[in-house]
Amino acid sequence: MARKKSASSVIVLKENVGIEQAAQIKEQLLTAIKKNQVTQLDLSQVTDIDTSILQLIIAASKEAASQEKEFYVLDSLPEDVKSFVNLLSLKLPVQNQGGN
Repeated sequence: MARKKSASSVIVLKENVGIEQAAQIKEQLLTAIKKNQVTQLDLSQVTDIDTSILQLIIAASKEAASQEKEFYVLDSLPEDVKSFVNLLSLKLPVQNQGGN
């Protein structure tokens, strides 16, 4: 019988996240997706985010889908982050915290 993967993982990003942290965040995301059926990203404590991290989030979503797994950004985005995402006309895989 195949070994079952962990059910879920939540990655929390805090404060200012940008290109300086991109390699580390990419590794965190890919590892979590590989090890878990569901990976959630909590950006509620982010004060500033740049496009490199948004690109990683979109790439992580595509990677999870290619592995038939789920990847979501929790719907607790700070208003500044929401505004930035909207300004760029990006669609993040957002899920409300109730799981709906």
